[in-house]
Amino acid sequence: MLPLLLLTHISVCLAAPTVQCDPSKVKINGGSYTVIDEGSRVKYSCPEGKYPYPAFTRACQYDGTWTNEKYPAVCKDILCPAPVAFEGGSFYPKQANYKIGEVLTFECYDGFKMEGPENRTCQKNAKWSGKTTICQDNSGYCSDPGIPIGAIKTGTSYGIEKKVKYTCSQGLIMFGSKERECLESKHWSGSEPACRQWYTYDTPEEVADSFSSSMLQSIDTTNSQDREDRKVQILKYGLMNIFIVLDTSKSVEEKDFITAKESSKIFIQKVANYDIKPRYCIISFASNAINVVALRDENNKNDDDVMDKLTQFEYSSHEDKQGTNTGAALKSIYEQLIEQELWYKNRGDKESFMKTQNVILLMTDGNYNMGGDPRVIMTKIQDLLDIGKRKEDMREEFLDVYVFGLGSDINQPEINDLASKKANEVHVFHLEDVDKMKECFDQMIDESDVMDTCGLAKYYAVKKDEENIPEMYPWIANISITRSGQVQSCKGTILSPRFILTAAHCFELNEPVHTIGVQIYGPPRKDNKPELKAYKVENFYRHPDYIPESKKDKGIKRSFDHDVALLELKSKIEFTRTARPICIPCTVGTSQALKNPQATTCSTHENLLLSGEEVKAMFIADMEEAEVFIKNGIKRLGCLDAAKKAPDLKDVKNIEDAVTDQFLCTGGIEPQVELPTCKGDSGGPLIVQYKKRFIQVGIISWGTINHCEDGKRINQTEKYNRDFYQSIFKVWSWIKTILNMKNEGVEFLSN
Repeated sequence: MLPLLLLTHISVCLAAPTVQCDPSKVKINGGSYTVIDEGSRVKYSCPEGKYPYPAFTRACQYDGTWTNEKYPAVCKDILCPAPVAFEGGSFYPKQANYKIGEVLTFECYDGFKMEGPENRTCQKNAKWSGKTTICQDNSGYCSDPGIPIGAIKTGTSYGIEKKVKYTCSQGLIMFGSKERECLESKHWSGSEPACRQWYTYDTPEEVADSFSSSMLQSIDTTNSQDREDRKVQILKYGLMNIFIVLDTSKSVEEKDFITAKESSKIFIQKVANYDIKPRYCIISFASNAINVVALRDENNKNDDDVMDKLTQFEYSSHEDKQGTNTGAALKSIYEQLIEQELWYKNRGDKESFMKTQNVILLMTDGNYNMGGDPRVIMTKIQDLLDIGKRKEDMREEFLDVYVFGLGSDINQPEINDLASKKANEVHVFHLEDVDKMKECFDQMIDESDVMDTCGLAKYYAVKKDEENIPEMYPWIANISITRSGQVQSCKGTILSPRFILTAAHCFELNEPVHTIGVQIYGPPRKDNKPELKAYKVENFYRHPDYIPESKKDKGIKRSFDHDVALLELKSKIEFTRTARPICIPCTVGTSQALKNPQATTCSTHENLLLSGEEVKAMFIADMEEAEVFIKNGIKRLGCLDAAKKAPDLKDVKNIEDAVTDQFLCTGGIEPQVELPTCKGDSGGPLIVQYKKRFIQVGIISWGTINHCEDGKRINQTEKYNRDFYQSIFKVWSWIKTILNMKNEGVEFLSN
């Protein structure tokens, strides 16, 4: 679900006072202050580890007094909140509050199991390190949701449809959900609450990590299952909307406006890293709203054109800067969504609008002062998109609202109310200022948080050509084995920075590693032409149960059971758009790609990916995809019959000795003629596409008919043609053993 980006600086716009306030009354004990906004405001600064009390700023009022003037300004120690309650265990030391560096230690009573850290440390931004510590006894339908530090929980029954409510202890402000319900999925609705000091800030590192992670989850979600249909919709119509809304009112200084524009461009570049084509819309607002790029504009899917228009838009474009009309900006979004809905209906396509993914990203440093409460208009947007109306289908995946509070003068309850509340995701943040927002997006643009994510690719290319094909299939590795001056070719897939997955039959029993070469596409050259990069092999691993001669007594000249091998490279692969890891079953990465809370076991992965008698899949032949169908159940019987026709298996009494459950099967001419594999394809992947992720379920192993002549593929017309692939579900534990032994960083499931 990608973005509807709302960049806004909504604050009370105070004109310069007619009466000067006494500057001697704004001095701060232990810190310093700066006069800003033509003398109408002062901003306080304190040494590290302290914050200005009673506020970060003071404003000169029309009666000649400063806001909060009766409270002398002083720099106080930053303190982390204390636990109010802790169920199923105890904590120590018990104090009213905690200074930076102090540690809370938790322990659970007998019969309870600890989840989360045993020790949590008070940090410089008044937040505790780590996640909420919970003592679980698993006695409810849902697990204990826990009590965040500083929170009070009402409700101890965790049965289905039971609710718990949270409040914060005095002086603390809540971010997250005030109420959560135990769902049929055994998960709690909403997001975990957090109780924070009014001066607590999120660091750019925290924001970049949480926002980038959540945004990736959004990208993985779609209800459009058919790849060709989704390709047309995304490229031609746009199943994603990104709205960028910029505050250009008087309260925003020009330098901050420029920084906000640069942050927006960084965000657009970040989106481009995911190789998708959303529609963009840019809105600027002060007392009214201006469309810089409209949702209906022809070139609003071209990120370069969008950034050019954003660059050309000037701070001076708004003649009336007195107001901060956030409502007008949201109303413009609402009206453009209505127009988009009508556009689809007029073309006889009522469903595409409801499949369009939207995210709101709101950046604010204050409060609106005209145009009505933005929360009311946000509710209208939710109603239009049918979000949260029906319990049986909340449609929450089609709208994400991220809110960034910038600076001290913000309405924290308001920004929390506007933000989405989703389990295991953070949607509301509080940063010090606009500069920190840019720093956050700068860190998000780091390719390491995208390129090492398994199963991503630039799939939706308008035209497949030499330049973009490596980005469409970035997991493919070309393997060469040189023997007596002759070169044999195989394929493989990138599993991790140093490991390639391929077929064991490509290699002789004692293959010297110096005879094996691996080539992977590196970063494009300056002329954008892709270039293969050569890697040397450090170690070669073959599955111990791959024994070709093991079934000769059964008439099988060569057995392919456990046809899997791993190549360990001498140097690490640099992950780029042309070199990324593939997803394989039974890993945490694939569980995340499947977007299913229950996808925590291998069998669940297998049921999700291989259910049905015919499963749509593909293999990559000559850097072109070949669509095939995996035959299961009754359909698999045709594979057994076809295998009996293979010349090397005609004397086998029991064909299931050759076609064991180690293998997945494709081929034939029903329901369509399927392109056959060829010798050079051996070791390559059999891939199932799940939403926008690519998951390898098999390794090209052997076939009933040779469809290659002089190294070229010939057309398939033979109904008995079948291709067999080593199922990764049957060999994942061996792959896990090797990669874990080498500390390669791929996280596998336990079963």
